[in-house]
Amino acid sequence: MRSTAVGLRCSVGLRFWWRTFEAVQDLFAEGHGEEGGPDDPLPVKTYRGLPRHVLPEPARRIGDARWSFAAFRDAHPQRTPALDILDRRALSALLYWTYGVGRIELGPHAVWPYHRMVASARCFHPVELYVWLARPAGELPAGCYHYSPAHHAVTLLREGGVPDAVRIGAGVGAETGLLVASAWFRKTAFRYRDYAYRLCAQEAGMTVGNALLAGAALGLRARVHHRFDDAVVNRALGLDGREETAFAVLDLAPAGEAAPMPAPAPQQPYALREFPDIRPVHVKTSRTSDGAWSGLTALDLAARLTGPGAPIAPDGFRLPVETPDTDGILGLAGPELGAGGVELATALRARDSGGRMFLPDARPVAFARLASALRYALEPVPSDHTEAPCRPLVSAHVLVLGTDGASPGLYRLAAGTGPPALVRLPARDWRAVVGMLCDRTPAVNTAKAGAVVFLTADRLAGDRWFGARGYRVLHQEAGIVAQRISVLAAAAGLSARITNGYHDGAVRDLIGLDAAHVPVFTLIMGRRRPTAQYEPELIW
Repeated sequence: MRSTAVGLRCSVGLRFWWRTFEAVQDLFAEGHGEEGGPDDPLPVKTYRGLPRHVLPEPARRIGDARWSFAAFRDAHPQRTPALDILDRRALSALLYWTYGVGRIELGPHAVWPYHRMVASARCFHPVELYVWLARPAGELPAGCYHYSPAHHAVTLLREGGVPDAVRIGAGVGAETGLLVASAWFRKTAFRYRDYAYRLCAQEAGMTVGNALLAGAALGLRARVHHRFDDAVVNRALGLDGREETAFAVLDLAPAGEAAPMPAPAPQQPYALREFPDIRPVHVKTSRTSDGAWSGLTALDLAARLTGPGAPIAPDGFRLPVETPDTDGILGLAGPELGAGGVELATALRARDSGGRMFLPDARPVAFARLASALRYALEPVPSDHTEAPCRPLVSAHVLVLGTDGASPGLYRLAAGTGPPALVRLPARDWRAVVGMLCDRTPAVNTAKAGAVVFLTADRLAGDRWFGARGYRVLHQEAGIVAQRISVLAAAAGLSARITNGYHDGAVRDLIGLDAAHVPVFTLIMGRRRPTAQYEPELIW
């Protein structure tokens, strides 16, 4: 019976992989929700009748943006930050710099006014962030809280330390606490229908990636858990598991030699019925039937698990390594600012997508700027894939266009076995792909960009190891990498525009992908020109 269920999940996952890359055409064929109309959901989840605690003003400086990368910590072992207690001020900084509102757009043309620390399609921000404190933080009792970016406050959903059912079901130790990123599908699906599953998974990954950056800057270590008992985690947070469901769990612990290890297997099984259910009331404004995105719901239900999964073989997700021409290798591990030289808070304030109409500055981008944005992109991530941190389950290729110090062309981002480098791939005619990107995403002039980054994943390996869960796991992995690039690009004075508007086949042909490997993300990088958009920072 179990093998039949796994087979069903794999087949559903495979069908969705093929379907999703044609979903833009399907989207316009089926119609979609109108922004600003009666079917537009509330942009911020708001609970009623529950205790709300306003958090202190978040710190304006929290630490270096590179502390989450092992290579950087190894280079500065004496200065690595460590946080012993997650108090209210540390919690305030962690939540704000992970998913807070960083700036607001004003003026008559401010269609999407509220900008958080991660990019989001049309600023819908479908991810909701929850924190479970294992012990009290000042006057905040131990318990499960929902974070409201609009009010920089937390709402208490359930009082008490992390229950054993959650520890066992998610495979976490929860020494300090947990962060949980969920997807509230309606906030994006009212517009994008079934295609929203892709967008929600990508944004969940970017949010998780940002939490890793912020936590490490503060002196915390975190381990990402993609595979957990959905019913237990959803029940713990009071989620219905259909309209909103947990996507990732982060196990938090004080900084040490390593990230939190997976929890040991239980001696006795837990009973879900012994875990009290809650149904907290929150404000709902959209009345659109969720039947409008029934394909999304079917895939998500097929991806449910009953507990942590077995370790995987991460090398199976890599593209075959080509023998490089030594003249075509561009090293990325050049001189860089020392510890404290790249303030994460400053980089997150500066991070943007180039504005609504991204026309990059035509002046060439210095290669050193591109190198600093890419050098840590594929650093290992502590996760439930393996006991030790492993490289993200994605590959990266960089199409260099207007960059001083690097010849135009396609390069593979090599990392892991030696210093990070860009390895040139010969005989690639990239001009048609640039034209395609300009046509598919007219709001971005890709031809003027300094570089374009393509993140790809092995969908067959994802299905083999994760079943129907593989689709969202691989998109979350790609999201972690995309957020790293976006933040470090901002620190280097560059904008990074994430776009899903590309022809899958054209990108495959350019990179030389087989049918198993698919493009997941495209990031267009360049310097933003001054525009008429007025986006002041939110000053506390």
